[in-house]
Amino acid sequence: MKALLTGATGFIGSHMAELLLAHGWEVLCPVRIGSALRGLEGANVQLVALDDFEEEVLRSGPVDYVFHVAAATRARNYQEYEKANVQLTRRLLEAFAKPSLGSGLKRFTLVSSQGAAGPSRDGRTPVTESDPPHPISLYGRSKLEAERVTLGFADRVPVTVTRPSTVFGPRDTDVLGLFRAAKFGLAPRLSGPSRLVSVIYVQDLIRGILAAATSENSVGQTYFLANSEPVVWHEFALQVCRIMGRGGMVLPLPVPIMRVVAAAGDQISKYTGFTPLFRTEKLEEMRQIAWVCSTEKALRDLGWRAETAIPDALRTTADWCRTHGWI
Repeated sequence: MKALLTGATGFIGSHMAELLLAHGWEVLCPVRIGSALRGLEGANVQLVALDDFEEEVLRSGPVDYVFHVAAATRARNYQEYEKANVQLTRRLLEAFAKPSLGSGLKRFTLVSSQGAAGPSRDGRTPVTESDPPHPISLYGRSKLEAERVTLGFADRVPVTVTRPSTVFGPRDTDVLGLFRAAKFGLAPRLSGPSRLVSVIYVQDLIRGILAAATSENSVGQTYFLANSEPVVWHEFALQVCRIMGRGGMVLPLPVPIMRVVAAAGDQISKYTGFTPLFRTEKLEEMRQIAWVCSTEKALRDLGWRAETAIPDALRTTADWCRTHGWI
């Protein structure tokens, strides 16, 4: 099998490349000129400039599967999100809708996000794929638009959409802060009520993406990929502390203070071009009571469920971060 994999230099994409290679696939990875190749060191993938991927596919032969993982998770405004997350998706689909590139294509799989669907409306009921989406962030809006573009090509390209929940594992930088805080025995959480979050270990996620891409049941369908049971976020943070060998003390972060910090992040992004993780957009996501989604459809259609116990996943992640000097 031959796959075209975007985002292979990123967190999820690099793990996806490893999985496909382990299955004996040929993997073609379009990358932007100057991209850091961390995570692909030693990987037997074929790198090609993103701007030249069509010519390379025409030269090297048909692609069986496209895994579109690349995305901007931080941007200064919606225009930047739209360019990275929507326009690139449309460009890929337009390319593979052509007989010259798409002949024989078995599936185009978009890796979207739970953010495209939005949080639970009542603060407890898991969101399902049939619920009307209501993204609350610019990022979520752009991912929903990318989903709509993808499904809009369903009459020309066999497509599937996956929506990962909060992902953690080796090479992740977004949840890394929990591990760094855990070194000091701290479990940070936003003040106020307990918050429920659907999470997934990256190794379970990539197996779910592959299952969605290769199932005959999933053409034209959308799937949440997450652990079947959500976590209480501060309990998850305390679990990280225990894995790190610390007792753990919950550190409440007052919302008014975090608004000031988030506003500072907004200004840094606006005037420097560097986009910090923590901005007003991120704070609004954190303030939601329940980012929970149902995985029943994935189990029913794909026979897939997350299988790695969270303590084992956290332990593997912590060991990797220590070994690589991240914590």
